[in-house]
Amino acid sequence: MDPLPPWVTFKGAEPQWSGWRQGVSEAWLCDTFLPFWRGLTMQGRDKYLLKWPPPDIEWSDQLAVWVPME
Repeated sequence: MDPLPPWVTFKGAEPQWSGWRQGVSEAWLCDTFLPFWRGLTMQGRDKYLLKWPPPDIEWSDQLAVWVPME
């Protein structure tokens, strides 16, 4: 099962939230979401975002930052 996106898992957290760099939220981001997100193809990311659209442009921009160079 795919992990829920960060804006659902940590409701109310913004992309630049300091919690992404500490504690449980950092561990979840680094160990669960980012490996999943970076492992998706472009088509896989598009499909995932149709199901879980980012709540705002800041999240859309952050997801682009988290994509490895292709």
